[in-house]
Amino acid sequence: MKKRRSLPFFFSMAGCAGRCVYCDQSRITGVGSAPAPADIRRKVGELESPAEVAFFGGSFTCLPAAQVEACLRALDGAPPGSSLRLSTHPLCLSAETIRLLKTLSAHACSLSCVELGISSLDDRVLESCGRGYSGQQALAALDLLFKEGLPAGAQLMLGLPGQEEGSSLDDLRKIAALKGPRAMDIRIYPCLVLSGTPLEKMWVAGRYKPLSTETAAKRTGLLLREALALGFNVLRVGLAETRSLSSSVLSGPHHPSFGELAWGDCLARMLAESSPAGPWVEHSGRRSFFTGHGKWGMRRLSETTGIPLGEVESSLSFWPPRDLHRKEVLR
Repeated sequence: MKKRRSLPFFFSMAGCAGRCVYCDQSRITGVGSAPAPADIRRKVGELESPAEVAFFGGSFTCLPAAQVEACLRALDGAPPGSSLRLSTHPLCLSAETIRLLKTLSAHACSLSCVELGISSLDDRVLESCGRGYSGQQALAALDLLFKEGLPAGAQLMLGLPGQEEGSSLDDLRKIAALKGPRAMDIRIYPCLVLSGTPLEKMWVAGRYKPLSTETAAKRTGLLLREALALGFNVLRVGLAETRSLSSSVLSGPHHPSFGELAWGDCLARMLAESSPAGPWVEHSGRRSFFTGHGKWGMRRLSETTGIPLGEVESSLSFWPPRDLHRKEVLR
């Protein structure tokens, strides 16, 4: 099935009531301001086929009500079958906002997902990061979306100040208990130290120690394994690499293919669970997760099973051959 086109708009820091210690969305995306409704309408009007319009960055529903409504109405000219995905703050889901989103869903451009920037459900971690809400308030916001029949998603982070590996797993399990059998999208991002952020000062003062790339990839792999078992749809792992991001990272698990490292760890865990001693057969579309980046996935399979790397290489095969398939993409 052909993947639907995405038309993203970035609202960098727009609508944010405060500033999280790790955040500088302008540096992450390279985009410095929110789009005007007129620009949204123009670009949406240029679409020739249905697309998923995305309002990312900032806290969209925290913007003034008139601006929120103007941006939503700018989607009126989208081709039939188009949809909107947006991200926002857990405390910005008023009754009026819910009404607007429901109204949107009744038109040609339906609502595909409201992604909440949750980061963590651990109150100590949330306070350290300046998120401005409690874990219970975040869960209540998700529950509200479910009760209103709106599709919900969550953006989680790991390696935050004061956050332990077990804390991230607990967060995922709490969200899973709330969603039940419902479908739900998640994204997982590692915490990076960006220049000019409060986290930089904490790092310089020795009050924050970021995760290494290897540790973060392993923790994310474990989180991914749990997410799949709990029925989540993982949309993305790791930040999209941009020139602005690359030049702004001072420390932390920054890797242009962090998602591949995390998926390699996850898949190695899954193979080890299915057959602790091998042999193993994996889809050819996933070959790079095992053979790329210094044979990262194979090394993780070796470490997980205790089988020497040479034996792992001879026991792992890929099917079908490259000329018989189209490569699958895991993000």
